[in-house]
Amino acid sequence: MSFYLLLSLFVTQVLAIWPVPSKMATGEGVLFVDRTVKFIYNGATQVAFPPPDQTPFEQDLNLFASQQGDYGHHNTSTQRVISTAIKSTTQTLFEQNFVPWKFHPRHSDFEPATNASRAYIKTVYLEQTDADPANVMKPLAGDVDESYSISIATNGQATITAASSIGIAHGLTTFTQLFYKHSSGRVYTPYAPVNITDAPKFQHRGLNMDVSRVWYAPADIIRMIDALAYNKFNRLHLHITDAQSWPIEIPALPMLAEKGSYREGLTYSPQTMAYIQDYGASRGVEVILEIDMPGHTSSIAYSYPELIAAFNEKDWSAYAAEPPSGTLKLNSSAVTEFLDTLFENLLPRVLPYSSYFHTGGDEVNVNAYNLDDTVRSNDTAILQPLMQAFVDRVHAKVRAAGLTPIAWEEMLLTWNLTLGSDVVIQTWQSDEAVAQTVSKGHKALVGNYNYWYLDCGHGQWLDFYPDVSQAYYPYYDYCAPLHNWRMMYAYDPLEGVPANLTHLVLGGEVHIWSEQTDPVNVDRQVWPRACAAAEVLWSGAKDEHGQNRSQITASPRLSEMRERLVARGIGAEPIQMPFCTQNGTQPGRVGQPVATMADTRSDTSSNHSSILIGLGGILLLFLARHLFARVQEERRIRSLGAHAKTINSWVPFGLGFVARTVRDQYRHDLLEGWYTTFADRSAVHPFTREIRTVGTRLVLTADEENIKAILATQFHDYGKGAQFNAEWHDFLGDSIFTTDGEKWHASRQLIRPQFIKDRVSDLAVFEKHLQVLLPMLGGSKDGQTVDAMDLFFKFTLDASTAFLLGHSVNSLENPQDRFSDAFATVQSVQSIIARVGPLNRFVPRKAFYESLNIMEQFIQPFIEQTLQLTPEELEKKSKSDEGYNFLYALASFTRDRTVLRDQLTAVLLAGRDTTACTLSWLFSEISRRPDIVAKLRREIEEHVGMNNKPTYTHLKNMRYLTHAINETLRLYPIVPFNVRVSLKDTTLPRGGGPDGTQPIGIPANTPVGYSTLFLQRREDIYPPASENSPHHLSFEPDRWDGWSPKMWTYIPFNGGPRICIGQQFALTEVAYTVVRILQTYSRVECKMAERPKMKIDIVVQPAEPVHLAFHRA
Repeated sequence: MSFYLLLSLFVTQVLAIWPVPSKMATGEGVLFVDRTVKFIYNGATQVAFPPPDQTPFEQDLNLFASQQGDYGHHNTSTQRVISTAIKSTTQTLFEQNFVPWKFHPRHSDFEPATNASRAYIKTVYLEQTDADPANVMKPLAGDVDESYSISIATNGQATITAASSIGIAHGLTTFTQLFYKHSSGRVYTPYAPVNITDAPKFQHRGLNMDVSRVWYAPADIIRMIDALAYNKFNRLHLHITDAQSWPIEIPALPMLAEKGSYREGLTYSPQTMAYIQDYGASRGVEVILEIDMPGHTSSIAYSYPELIAAFNEKDWSAYAAEPPSGTLKLNSSAVTEFLDTLFENLLPRVLPYSSYFHTGGDEVNVNAYNLDDTVRSNDTAILQPLMQAFVDRVHAKVRAAGLTPIAWEEMLLTWNLTLGSDVVIQTWQSDEAVAQTVSKGHKALVGNYNYWYLDCGHGQWLDFYPDVSQAYYPYYDYCAPLHNWRMMYAYDPLEGVPANLTHLVLGGEVHIWSEQTDPVNVDRQVWPRACAAAEVLWSGAKDEHGQNRSQITASPRLSEMRERLVARGIGAEPIQMPFCTQNGTQPGRVGQPVATMADTRSDTSSNHSSILIGLGGILLLFLARHLFARVQEERRIRSLGAHAKTINSWVPFGLGFVARTVRDQYRHDLLEGWYTTFADRSAVHPFTREIRTVGTRLVLTADEENIKAILATQFHDYGKGAQFNAEWHDFLGDSIFTTDGEKWHASRQLIRPQFIKDRVSDLAVFEKHLQVLLPMLGGSKDGQTVDAMDLFFKFTLDASTAFLLGHSVNSLENPQDRFSDAFATVQSVQSIIARVGPLNRFVPRKAFYESLNIMEQFIQPFIEQTLQLTPEELEKKSKSDEGYNFLYALASFTRDRTVLRDQLTAVLLAGRDTTACTLSWLFSEISRRPDIVAKLRREIEEHVGMNNKPTYTHLKNMRYLTHAINETLRLYPIVPFNVRVSLKDTTLPRGGGPDGTQPIGIPANTPVGYSTLFLQRREDIYPPASENSPHHLSFEPDRWDGWSPKMWTYIPFNGGPRICIGQQFALTEVAYTVVRILQTYSRVECKMAERPKMKIDIVVQPAEPVHLAFHRA
């Protein structure tokens, strides 16, 4: 599919109502609005509203406070809603309007003439057909009918009809969007006559604004309410306390804000909060407060330290989602008394303005309760009843105050609490969470962070020490990339929700967290992207035909909404440049025109008909289903992008490619197959191809931009997938290597703290086993030929088991060790299981399961012994260098036996193979290059000496050693080929189309293979190191001296959020081992006739023994 530009010479301005109404009919007549226009409400003309010269915010607030006493509230009557809406309408029409030149061809005369006799709107009739409910200003979802209709005749008669005052206000908002400012200063519409009927799809349409991590002035919040109301949002959720600060004043607990705020004055007084809530209520925006608990409460410790466990721990990631750590104690009577006082003081002041109160409950880290002196455990079996009691007390207080509780999804889905049927559950982690919530009978709010988090994509806000920074490069945040408006617009709140339960989805909220947002940039962070969510929530994600709403028609409307927001003083970002908007946005479109797609559908239908006529019975059904699936897939591919060039197969159905791959695997020539695949370099970007094998489309890439997209910039679009997890589950369970989403994130959070600098730099764990390895390398006599690879694998297994379990298998000293043989057997069979895909059921597994059983018999006793220790004993051992092992550290965070077993096995696999393979390849290469060995020994002599053990600092400062390791990992990256599966419809940035410049369409569930091995051997990326080493595949550490590859062309440990956690540990082990070997042996002699071929199972290792002779110094 080609990328093309369509320039429109004559563009008719699109009627740009946002959100799009349910039904709308317009004409092409022009009407002006009289500056003295009257609004007649239900026959009355005495609707009062403040004059245009409105008092400044501070004076307005002072007036409000003086009228209400300490904690009173303003009378928010129907009359006030109407008068506020009228005032907003007149201000928008006459003071906050814009000339729409951006939406007409350049230099065109688009404005109507003003010197002719024109019809004017002089009166707007507002007709409310029903009385407002008593709680119109603080309704529960669905309590108020928000529908409305608009009728504007060509003679200027205008009527807005609604069942409620809120409906009237929405109608007036839509009314303003029909009108533009004329360059003469007048206001006109080119769309008369107008007939609109409209109603919202969802009852709860909100923004969650974090005003704790950053303090926002009340005027900033007021401005946000105005923008929300203009987009027909009806909720502002203020996340008003968190770990970083406590800005809300509680008169009964004055120290909370005095000490918990960032500084004096950066607080919200009761009067300020009442004004903000009242301001929102009069504009149809209910302001809901959230006090997050029991987690995210460390700011309480500044005033009441006795209430908080694990406050501001140095290793914060073990106890919290972000610093500072800290959680309310779970079994403390002092906490109960504190919360009673808090709620008794706060909730009565919330009740006049809202029917809801949000009690938080997200991201509670069980490990914090190991440091809670009222619990001393992170066992969920102990914690869950305590959490149930805690939440029950909190929700009882909320109900007693006359409010309905809202809670984050974790309380229901992670903690499995029994919550009252009235509790509204706010989901944020996945579509599955929404379906699970409503299946339990609870009302749900949506807001999947993969779509509706507005703060994502700006990178990490944390700083990293130099020795670990590479592990986080290029420093993406957890929810990257930035969610542009199209992504937000594509989100369907009802995705995956059973049809009979959709009524339980009340609506949703977009979220703006404030780690990197403050009053300076909040407008452009929120607007106009939040508008996309506003339309989804008001109009629904699907159009009247049940199809996803079109970006093509939405884009010009959203661009116009942006202009209207700017005119109202909102610093919203642009959607497109004027070049696009002046041409009806057509220059910005990508893909085939709708007419062409319709023709494709028509052609496809006739093709289907021909097949149906020619075939019958089961064959007909099979072929029809197959063809229908192919056509549907083809449409999805073309709607997303283009195809990559096809890999040729000399046998139909891609079986020739399969046969070649099997042959290459058997011959240890898989890399040659990739060279064949990418032999044609005629395209601009030639390193992506696709093939269909037995009906399944497979995309292969060695293009750095595509690999970057898979691993980083489109990280959430690609994952391991369910099939990968199933294939590897017997071996690695639900470990960090086999899972996606929250399971993967939990695994990473569990394992990451074990690879901090203090652990990586602890070299004693290597030295003990090197003392066994070093004499073995020399053989029974100096210079005897040995299989170095065999010894390296045994050495790394011994060191890894010692690090992980505190007990080594000692395979170097016990060659007949059952565990090492069993581990090798499991790996071998597992690689076959993974490679044959759907045929893996036919792989013999007797030896596989027998070997797994041997592994279990070895590992499980250590797990059981560890779980016998108390949390205090584990904590003591974990913090002691002498008593530390990886299992003790893990058990400090979880006592789940399955989790411990899975993560241990995964780390063992990585710990053994990464180092053993790298050492094997490095010594295989340098054994042919005495000059490199000599240069390494000279560096060792200079930095360490030949009789001293190297330190971590020594290793970091040895540049030539680092170059040699980099060059080894360039030519022999540990995992040479990898596969991801698209988790949703997405793209690869390039490689599509005839010249490879277009995006490639990747429908959901498409496997995409990528090769770091091929990438890092590309001649265009890695030129010859010097004139003396003319080949780009030659082993040349010197190429790294003063040179470094471009980003994403050297990724031996992968990249992005899934970058190998243990890479620094592995690099340190390799470097230390090389130094100790070359201190002992002055010469390494190659005893192999040829370089070993690459055996590629799970990792890349020499296919033959690495026969070397080590000669002592």
